[in-house]
Amino acid sequence: MSTSKIAHVVILSAVLVIGSRTALAAPPNSEHESVSELSEVLVLGRGVDLEGGKDLTPVFEAPSSFTVINAERFELQQMVTVEDLFRETTGVTTTKTVSSYPQFFARGFQISSFLVDGVPGSAGVTAPFTVPDLFLYDGVELLRGPSALFSGSGSPGGSVNFTSKRPLSEFAASGSIEGGSWSFKRIEADVSSPLTSDASIRGRVGGAWQDADEFIDHYKKNRRLFFGAVAFDLPEDTTLTVGGHYDDYNSTIQVGLPGATDVGLLDLPRSTYIGGNQNYFDTKSGQVYGELAHRFNNRWKSRLNVQYTKLDREEEYVWGRGPITATDGEIALNAYHGKHDADLLSADISTIGEFELFGRNQGLLFGADYQRLDWAYRSNSSSPDGFTFDVYHPVIPAQPALPLTPGLPEYFSGKEIYTQYGIYGQTRLSVTDQLTGIIGGRVAWVTDEYQEFDAVPTGAYSVKAKLAPYLGLVYNLTARWNAYVSYADVFQPQSATRSDGSPLGPVIGSQYEAGVKGSLNNGRLLLTGAVYRIRESNLAVADPSDPNFSVAAGLQQSKGVELEANGQITDHWMLNGGYTYNRNETLEDSDPTLVGTQFMPVTPKHSVKLFTNYGFPTGALARLSVGGGITWNSRETGTGVTQGQYAVVGARAGYQISDHLDLTVNVDNLFDRRYYENIRDLRFGNYYGAPRSIAARIKYHY
Repeated sequence: MSTSKIAHVVILSAVLVIGSRTALAAPPNSEHESVSELSEVLVLGRGVDLEGGKDLTPVFEAPSSFTVINAERFELQQMVTVEDLFRETTGVTTTKTVSSYPQFFARGFQISSFLVDGVPGSAGVTAPFTVPDLFLYDGVELLRGPSALFSGSGSPGGSVNFTSKRPLSEFAASGSIEGGSWSFKRIEADVSSPLTSDASIRGRVGGAWQDADEFIDHYKKNRRLFFGAVAFDLPEDTTLTVGGHYDDYNSTIQVGLPGATDVGLLDLPRSTYIGGNQNYFDTKSGQVYGELAHRFNNRWKSRLNVQYTKLDREEEYVWGRGPITATDGEIALNAYHGKHDADLLSADISTIGEFELFGRNQGLLFGADYQRLDWAYRSNSSSPDGFTFDVYHPVIPAQPALPLTPGLPEYFSGKEIYTQYGIYGQTRLSVTDQLTGIIGGRVAWVTDEYQEFDAVPTGAYSVKAKLAPYLGLVYNLTARWNAYVSYADVFQPQSATRSDGSPLGPVIGSQYEAGVKGSLNNGRLLLTGAVYRIRESNLAVADPSDPNFSVAAGLQQSKGVELEANGQITDHWMLNGGYTYNRNETLEDSDPTLVGTQFMPVTPKHSVKLFTNYGFPTGALARLSVGGGITWNSRETGTGVTQGQYAVVGARAGYQISDHLDLTVNVDNLFDRRYYENIRDLRFGNYYGAPRSIAARIKYHY
């Protein structure tokens, strides 16, 4: 495309800012507890925030729905992985078919866009899959709704940005030892220090070790993790940061429980395991990055961030598919062995600043991003006659040998090269003292090439110069309350083809959102209420005449309400969470029986997730903090399986032994509620929620 064609579609932008960040050494359980101020950081990491810098917009003026969860909440609720995080996040439904491939849904759609420090990429969450550990990050930002402007193409579920731990200007250190139910053991250490007397060079290193069983028989989750980073203050207000991490994660793997015909979900011991004696999932991933940030003056900044990620995954497991009956629990078993190798190169360059227009300060952000994923995979599978499992009388079978040797009857191999790049921008225009307008967009180029069975390339898909616009208005009702409306495009490339060989084209759609926000307690408590409607069309589904090809699914709609509170009610009382209502349905489809049905039935219509923590300010209890949370979901429905409403309660207590030493105890599922955390259908994918568990951690911080 010519330079002139590119130039005319660049739309200027201003950055939105949100969130909070907790210092490494902040004790979570004392009168010195962090107050989680809604300080100003960049929404989804776009732009830069050099030390001491202040960006353009606090979160309560952003015309979209954001949630920020910082490292303080990771610790208070003892969240370890991304799956733990989203299990506790308002408006997010966690589901999975294969246990090591959790998927996350918001507003009825899968969240498929992930970033690290504002750079689009998989973050290891999407294919080829792992389950990132939160130890690597200072916080996580979630944007609900279409996210093409911030993270490239993706589903309308939303975008997630992981904020990496960076070197600090002052010395800080922490270390913890944790133990709990089912032989859970974990050790963490994190140290940051200036490396020169003027702190112009700073370093940070950390590591984590975990060895753990699960409430499910024959199940383990073990991890070895390391990260490091060094920051250099260069002349003329420039900072160079380089770093990386290595993650060795292995766990058992399974596909959950089946259901029974005319019964639905089974009433089995929660420890029931269906699989072979050697089921395993092993991933080794590493990432290195370099970031160059420059401040031109007090009003303009730029940043370039380049990341390279390498992931190797191997898995081997025995699995079974139902349904069964109330009296006959026998299922046929299958065996699978697969290996995946992925290389991801991602980059983002952006400039953010202010200018004067009509006698007012206006905001501007523009930039470009790039990502290339090279993914190779090979597998072998087997379904031997007589290889069965009795769900009601489980006996774990031996794993059959499945070598990854070309030429075997069920051997499969392939590779994919996915490339996406784009230019983006947004401008924030102050029209009056009360009214602000936001106009933005991203133009994307996408290429997806794939090849199967070591043959010649079997397919290619491309999108050229696709514009995804974003529009918003914010009106200040008072100094503490505002109202907003916004519009965003849905754009998600897909490589599916029709039976005549023609490409089906991308998923397209739009979202309309309106809401109110309040900033209370001197900006430390954010209240949000939002209503939305999303419509999506052209989603690929199997062609009824030939399942090797696809047809468009028709028109799908999701609409709902979100109410959320995040921050400090008082200096010592924290509240996070809210209520969500979602109704998703198919409006049009080539199959008339689907019209009016839920396209994502496992998303509960009503959901409440709340967490609160209180640190006693004075007196004999001044070193004590107590808290707890509740998750309540209304009726959930899969294919042939249904679960009624349920509530799960957790509790915690923390005690500051000394100025540098804390003890915390968390109890999950306090009342030992028996429920399915994840339901799918009668074949597989149904998982019990964990029984009551307890974990204790002792942490040193300086």
